[in-house]
Amino acid sequence: MLTRFRGKEKFRKADFQESNEDLNLPCCGWYHVYTFMAAPPADGKPVEEEIWLDEACREEQLALVLIDIGAFQNSPLSREALLHIGQILAFFHQIGKMVILRFVYDREGRGMQKEPFAIAMVKRHMEQAGEAIRPWLEDILVMQGIFVGNWGEMHGSKFLDDVSLWELTDMLLSVTKGRCFLAVRTPAQWRRIMANPKAGPELERRLALYNDGIFGSPTDLGTYGTQSRAEAGETGSWSPGEELEWQSRFLDAVPNGGEILSCEPFQSYEQAAVQLGDMHVSYLNRIYHPDQLDCWRKETVQDQGCWQGVSGYDYIGRHLGYRFWVRDVAEKKRRELRITVVNCGFGNLCEEADCFLVTDNGTGTESCKRLDTDAREWMRGQETVLTIQLSPEETGPGSRVYLMLKRRSDGRILRFANRDSGERVLLGEYRV
Repeated sequence: MLTRFRGKEKFRKADFQESNEDLNLPCCGWYHVYTFMAAPPADGKPVEEEIWLDEACREEQLALVLIDIGAFQNSPLSREALLHIGQILAFFHQIGKMVILRFVYDREGRGMQKEPFAIAMVKRHMEQAGEAIRPWLEDILVMQGIFVGNWGEMHGSKFLDDVSLWELTDMLLSVTKGRCFLAVRTPAQWRRIMANPKAGPELERRLALYNDGIFGSPTDLGTYGTQSRAEAGETGSWSPGEELEWQSRFLDAVPNGGEILSCEPFQSYEQAAVQLGDMHVSYLNRIYHPDQLDCWRKETVQDQGCWQGVSGYDYIGRHLGYRFWVRDVAEKKRRELRITVVNCGFGNLCEEADCFLVTDNGTGTESCKRLDTDAREWMRGQETVLTIQLSPEETGPGSRVYLMLKRRSDGRILRFANRDSGERVLLGEYRV
């Protein structure tokens, strides 16, 4: 399509088609769980070799690393254990995975028996763990839980009263220096923590949810309650509908995730997509629950544009987290482009990223300028319009204009879901 200005043909926009490709975006997608004992192996062998990961695991951007510290119920973590924790995280750094990290005292549903008798010891373990993981904080997307409870899932513990809940969460924020996200198990726990007078905006920006009971029952196995918000109060557990509405409104800037369970009748991928979108889900366990996941694998997407014929399982997986698509570009005024970007993922981008306009003048010379936009605000299910004023040098005959997005922490390209876009999206070109 050509846009005319004063009788001259100027800007020809590109053909914008959405892709159903797996974009392999960082900080979102499927994950496997890898379990370690904090104490190093008795045989002295190093942490697992890369061959330990199967092919599916190699492709994943995330790994849930569960570290069992139950052997230190009544004593500080040993020097050997702290070194081993560092070795574990170094291993995942070497293979290029972001980590979802969970420390637990219990892996058998016996949290009360295995966790320390006093909260002071839990805090001491948090301080020690903080020292061990500090060199690898840039590799940790989120820390799940506050060490206590059955399977580290914040139930079945004596440390879940309001005061203990706050103290342990605040300690975890302190030892991680606010450099990674934290996650608690239920929305009610989130609200109870943030109701503390000492809770500030730094914690609010960093506090997410992990739901390991998704679809396991009408209340996601107790993640939600059965009373209305009015009946339960602001810090109580509300009915699923009210909780999902709350999550959709207030937890859109953090990486939420968890585990799918099985509850007949199974959830179709279409039903699941609605709820996972309301929850702003960025990551899910690739293993659990196989019956529900197999249900999605057997489904086929119908009448949804580029997704036609894709399995329900792949549809779910490729919408985890953020997914940006340049839908349209128009030249409204001379040299002014208006770019429409849609976030069609379940979640939002939770890391800083820089958006660039790249111009190729047709003679092999490129220019690149950073745009005044925050991609973290390109919200799920919404359109964002970027208005850009180009210079005469950028709009000469033969100039081609592109859009590119880079993660600020390491410069990694965050691909757009435009067909054949590669590392940058062609917006259009200028012609005489």
